[in-house]
Amino acid sequence: MNTSKHKIVVLSNLKDSTATSLNTAISLAKKTNASIHLFHVKKPSDIVSTDNQLSANRAINTNFTKINKDINELVSTYSKKYNINITSSFTFGNIKNEIDAFLENSNPNIIVIGKRRNKSIVALGDKISRHLLKKKGKTIIIASSENNLTPENEISLGIYNELEQRSNDFITEIIENSNKPLKNLKVDKKDIKSLETKDINLLLVDRENVKPKSTKSFNKLLRKIDVSLVVVN
Repeated sequence: MNTSKHKIVVLSNLKDSTATSLNTAISLAKKTNASIHLFHVKKPSDIVSTDNQLSANRAINTNFTKINKDINELVSTYSKKYNINITSSFTFGNIKNEIDAFLENSNPNIIVIGKRRNKSIVALGDKISRHLLKKKGKTIIIASSENNLTPENEISLGIYNELEQRSNDFITEIIENSNKPLKNLKVDKKDIKSLETKDINLLLVDRENVKPKSTKSFNKLLRKIDVSLVVVN
């Protein structure tokens, strides 16, 4: 039995960006030796609207059954369509805390989050995205629904300015297994308006070029690009 070299985790809110995130994860897994796991967190306050403990427990149990069914159907659909194994799990709790606990226990090296359609923020929210970008040793993928990755199509790679190092095995495998040439995009960081991504659908960015603490510069980059973003190193 082959053991996956990389672990891809798709963090999903089970809304419209989930399909894009799963397509992106599957596309990349097909190019590398990677497993895929979908993880979802639901805030109890989103489903409990009463202080009555019995009613609250009933609401949580009902939603647990529904969410479990929805996730299983979603994962099964994509697994069968693309002949790839996808595991999944979900929990109730504080979104940031539960994500942190899950990532610590599962220790994936690739994390996929979705970008809201026509928005400069990701589906999980700005605060959580910046929190994830600070995690060392993790490759963060922000999946875009515009010019998005699909398992049926080839990956067209681009590099934003340059990467400080190419020692990331996951990125190396993607580059080596891509049938299209890698494109280097030299951009003045002060004038990101000149960034042109129409011929690529996956942009590699060094973590140093995406400062998580700088909401303004981070959103500026996300607003400009209409392709999926991979933050490495």
